[in-house]
Amino acid sequence: MSKEPAESDIMQTPPRPRTKVLVSNTLLAYSYTYAGILQTLGCFLAYCCVFWSHNINIADLWMSAIDSWQDGGALFTSNGRTFSVSEQLYIGRQACSAWHMGIVFGQFWHLFATRTRRQSIFTHGVFRNAHSNAALIIELILILIFVYCPGINEFIGGAPIPWTSWAVVAVVGWILILQGEVRKYFIRKYPQNSIVRLFKW
Repeated sequence: MSKEPAESDIMQTPPRPRTKVLVSNTLLAYSYTYAGILQTLGCFLAYCCVFWSHNINIADLWMSAIDSWQDGGALFTSNGRTFSVSEQLYIGRQACSAWHMGIVFGQFWHLFATRTRRQSIFTHGVFRNAHSNAALIIELILILIFVYCPGINEFIGGAPIPWTSWAVVAVVGWILILQGEVRKYFIRKYPQNSIVRLFKW
């Protein structure tokens, strides 16, 4: 991000006042409320998609790890199907991979949403920062290796995940970008509006 080219309207924006802190309350609110919650929701839904792909009711998982989902654990039953210990361990590894992938791709999409503060990323240029592009490619290669490469994924406790987990993360990613674009539009259009300023950082 430090290599990101300047926004085209940077000379029209007044400098930051000396009294204004770098990490403002609005930035903290953004990080820990709507952006953070949205990314967490994406991770959780990607995680749940693994269990749904095996026709496991999420409610049946409640407290089940006390007796099941571990070496030497008990059988687990959901929706009339009984899962062996080896099946449980495999599904658990899939779920861990889905959550990890949700975190990685949440940050992947979030990078595009936050590369500019006021200007649309599509006006600014999606692929202008070669350093960010290289980092995103490396990140993508690593997560694919960790999730899909036999031996490596088992070593780190992962397993291949269903396509539905990927779909959830893609949808959440586009929602992140959309909310960022809408936020920046209102910041450009109504910079002095008191409500808009609550979302400006």
